[in-house]
Amino acid sequence: MAKFSKDKSSGSSGLSFRELQKLPKEEQHLINWIRRNNKPSLLDIAIHLCQDEETALNSLQPLLEKGFIEETIVGEDRYYRVTYPPKKGQSLFKKLADKKRLNKHL
Repeated sequence: MAKFSKDKSSGSSGLSFRELQKLPKEEQHLINWIRRNNKPSLLDIAIHLCQDEETALNSLQPLLEKGFIEETIVGEDRYYRVTYPPKKGQSLFKKLADKKRLNKHL
């Protein structure tokens, strides 16, 4: 079973382009690499950064805390993906889709 880990205290609902531009270059490059590599594992990220897994996890921690990336734990493996803010109007569409799905089951 997969577990999702996200720091709810961050107050962020994902990474916007404006926020990405404000990050240090190293974090910008890391986020872009994670985005291009479609849910890389912690080991993949550690290899990319030429670090051990613990050091790589420490590098990811600020991005996790800000809500810019999301961690998925499957067994003992950790995977990461970039989170984006919802698009305008998406929440209304989601509410309508959820309501339609609920009505189908009744």
